[in-house]
Amino acid sequence: MLRLAKISDAPEILQTRIAAIRAHASSHYPAAEIEDWCTSRTAETYHAAIEQQTMIVEEVNESVVAFGQLNPETAFIDAVYVSPQQSRQGIGLKILRALEAMAIKHGIKALTLEASLNAVEFYRQAGYAPVVEEEYASNSKTSSTTLRMCHEICKT
Repeated sequence: MLRLAKISDAPEILQTRIAAIRAHASSHYPAAEIEDWCTSRTAETYHAAIEQQTMIVEEVNESVVAFGQLNPETAFIDAVYVSPQQSRQGIGLKILRALEAMAIKHGIKALTLEASLNAVEFYRQAGYAPVVEEEYASNSKTSSTTLRMCHEICKT
């Protein structure tokens, strides 16, 4: 069931993020970068996004198995993560399309995101086009390469 996130979802959102990163990013990033990525947030860091942005979760058997985050002010998709046990079942695309529909309601015509290298093909298949490769510093010791991508969601 797709629904808006609540503050009480924050611990499960964090665990979903960590599990997805550890399961899928190792094919494109070294262990040190993955560990920095996994430890760069706490459950509390999601509170502001839940309250001030658009964050949705997919719930299965009363557990959060995926989430997505849209910042309507910047027209930026901050996150789409799916737990490894639920991967490749269409949940990520369901979340992405729901965020796009919410963006359209805010009058947004195009969305931007930073795709981790392991997620580039997912976003490409969803209609997002690469713009530029970027380096993202998660801390002073490591940085990760991402690909900024854009998608026109409203052609009128």
